Amino acid sequence: MPRLEKPTMVGWEITRQCNLTCPHCFSAASKRPHNELTTAECRALIDQMAPLGVQTIGWTGGEPLLRDDLEELSAYAHGQGIDSGVTTNGVLLDERRAAGLKASGCSAIQVSLDGSTPDKNYRMRRATEEEFHKIIAGIRSCRRIGLKVYLAMLIGQENLDDAYDMVKLAKKEGIDEIRFCGYTPAGRGKWDEVKKRLTFTHRLADLAEFIEITQVDPSITALYDPGFGPVPPTYHFHTCTAGKETFYLKSDGDVYPCTSLLHEQYCVGNTRQRSLEDLWNDPAMQTMAAYPRDQIDEPCRTCDSFDRCHGACRGTAYAYTGNINAALPICLYQLARRMADE
Repeated sequence: MPRLEKPTMVGWEITRQCNLTCPHCFSAASKRPHNELTTAECRALIDQMAPLGVQTIGWTGGEPLLRDDLEELSAYAHGQGIDSGVTTNGVLLDERRAAGLKASGCSAIQVSLDGSTPDKNYRMRRATEEEFHKIIAGIRSCRRIGLKVYLAMLIGQENLDDAYDMVKLAKKEGIDEIRFCGYTPAGRGKWDEVKKRLTFTHRLADLAEFIEITQVDPSITALYDPGFGPVPPTYHFHTCTAGKETFYLKSDGDVYPCTSLLHEQYCVGNTRQRSLEDLWNDPAMQTMAAYPRDQIDEPCRTCDSFDRCHGACRGTAYAYTGNINAALPICLYQLARRMADE
């Protein structure tokens, strides 16, 4: 029987090819494409998305601007009433591409930048000084033509101090919303060297202070993704929508409930073998949203904030521990409780 829930939002890794080699890349993107869906296959999937209720596609990668057909696919989706947003490292985001994306119906660009200066960004993303300045020029191109642009920065232990300067950079460039991404050890991010640099082993209190400061800054909107878990001051965490309101589509057609669950056991199936409707109605799609939260280990399960945070993102907890039932090991609320008791 068809489900009542509709997938309003689809994250689509349109390619795993990338022009950068970020050490923390959760999708382990590479310099060459591999087994990607063709333009015709992508258009056929868009044909299937509209009847399912999809309203927005978030194009990601890899680097989606390496797909020459990105504007064509965005326009095709727009023609069926589906909005588009693009997440890019910004190196290829020149005036021509920005204008083409806007003309295709794309409504927003999210530029991933992990350092406020060329040197700091190189340390995190291996982008050269020339590429850094191309990124800033691309941001300005978007703003000139009225294309909404956001900044996104991955925060780890190593670059936390630079996050303050990233807020300043966003304000300088006229950007009023910045998304901070929590480091999780997935993809290339599982390498021991990366974990040592970015995992918050002794700077959680500094992270909590930074979050609190940005949350009360009226001049910019700071958003924090599921990798952080519940954040101060409310420590509220959304109810899991994986496989209920969203799903994630890989460049080879594999489908997962969300970006936090890109592990083999959570792959629902492949669009080259099954229709999207069939995959959406597969019980495996709802596995995580239906996960019994009373199975989560201590201290989460009996925490007085459990009814607000629900044990946080299970994909993040699994990435850190290899155990889907594990308590979130970087919980800022538990830190606040310990500090209050001292």
